Amino acid sequence: MSRTVYRAPIALGVRGLGFGAVGLGACVVGATLIRAADVDGPLGVVLWVTLGILAAVALVFFGTGTARAAGLRSRLVLDEDGFLNATGPGAGVRRVAWRDVRKVQADGSVVSVDVAGSRQSLIRTSALDVDPRELARELRSRLNRNRGYTPLGSAQAERVDGVGR
Repeated sequence: MSRTVYRAPIALGVRGLGFGAVGLGACVVGATLIRAADVDGPLGVVLWVTLGILAAVALVFFGTGTARAAGLRSRLVLDEDGFLNATGPGAGVRRVAWRDVRKVQADGSVVSVDVAGSRQSLIRTSALDVDPRELARELRSRLNRNRGYTPLGSAQAERVDGVGR
């Protein structure tokens, strides 16, 4: 089995980077206007605090967008041993071996993988660039190959005691 990596689209990171840059630019313009108007007293405090909060939010968007555009984004890695689920917080079990997988099912935009020990791994496909049903089929196929199962009709019939092919 080969290694397959599903990632979030890079456009998502670039979009966050852009929103953050525009927000920081707007905060610089706002700070310049507040400073030029020479606002003092309670109104000045409210304006500066509001501007600080908006700048912090814009900085978070900018930082998150930069990290995602640089490659530190949500991903799902499928390999010979199992899979690594890094699609966000609350995903459950992050690293799962194929021998521990009990059931795979697609529920809307989430692929649920039941794991040994009554645990679960939730793969959020909305964070990835893949269809949930297609991913569930890929997971089932890898699980079957790992267990040695073959599709019906693909195995050669063996000759037993002169009977058969």
